[in-house]
Amino acid sequence: MEIYGGRAGYNSVRFTGENYQAISRFKKGKITTETRLKKGDKKIFIILSKVPFVRAFTMIFEIIIENWKPFSFVMILFLMELLLFRNSNSYTIPINSFVILFCYLIIAGLIIKITPIGKYHAAEHMADSAYEKDSNLTLEKVEKQPRTHKDCGTNLVISIFICYSILFMVFGDPLWVYLVSWSVGYELWKNEPQIIWDAVLVIGKSAQYALFTSKPKEKHLNVAIEAITKLEEKELAMGGN
Repeated sequence: MEIYGGRAGYNSVRFTGENYQAISRFKKGKITTETRLKKGDKKIFIILSKVPFVRAFTMIFEIIIENWKPFSFVMILFLMELLLFRNSNSYTIPINSFVILFCYLIIAGLIIKITPIGKYHAAEHMADSAYEKDSNLTLEKVEKQPRTHKDCGTNLVISIFICYSILFMVFGDPLWVYLVSWSVGYELWKNEPQIIWDAVLVIGKSAQYALFTSKPKEKHLNVAIEAITKLEEKELAMGGN
């Protein structure tokens, strides 16, 4: 079975296969798992996802549709930054968009780090890595895996932020810098050019370890194992590999 993606929640781990999604939750001392068919992508998204430098923006719309609540919170923070900082001359310490975005990244990482999300995020990575090596998952095998992963979305964020940093130093922060940074950073993440991507991975995995994951306990690992196990059962029942 091929795993197409994973995601950690406050008390859950979700994995996506070719046909199904499985999400396992730890609640009241028990693990419960829900499996469901994947939603089909809209035709326009399928077409645009094949166009380099444009497909990055289809992902934005998919993220907004699927995660509109947290996205709304991010937009509120962004609007506050525009209203309170850009139109204000009252502060003496220079604050620019680069500093603000960097602070957002650190704050988001710390929130994930100190909440159960960080432990479930690490468990997701470890279970996925173990499954790639041996589909017969056990707690002992999963515990031996690193809590960072080469396919983590954190690497995409770092790729985009590096592109933004370079463009910001040359051109400042007009709107097109954000758009180009997202587009180019996404293409780097998608294509993984060897020399450049090796450097991005070093930074990305360091960020994963320091900010976006924390050491999981057995219950977090068991939730991730359960999600993969139930997903595999569904996919194999449908005839997946």
